[in-house]
Amino acid sequence: MSIDLERLRDYVKSLKAERQDSPIGKVKSGATEIIRKNRQELERMHREDGATWTEIAAGLAAQGVTQGDGEPITGRRLTALMHNIRVQEERLRNKQKSASSPSDDRASDES
Repeated sequence: MSIDLERLRDYVKSLKAERQDSPIGKVKSGATEIIRKNRQELERMHREDGATWTEIAAGLAAQGVTQGDGEPITGRRLTALMHNIRVQEERLRNKQKSASSPSDDRASDES
């Protein structure tokens, strides 16, 4: 059996284009990256300046930060993103910590 490679390329190309148009795994609004880069300052504003997350979100929205659907970011969405970013950072720290420390197996093998 033979195949038409040109037709195969066209078909795969169309599938790839559909995949790229999918919102899954793509940056939708950039809000997460903006918040990730400024997380410490946002937390300082909340903790030290006494700003509520809703007030901070309104300030971000005034500068054009939106949620994935293009609507201005809300306090609720901001707190969810802050939580997710903290969890990701903690996982990364734990992963790096476990990679840099010798495993318990090696210690018991040497005994």
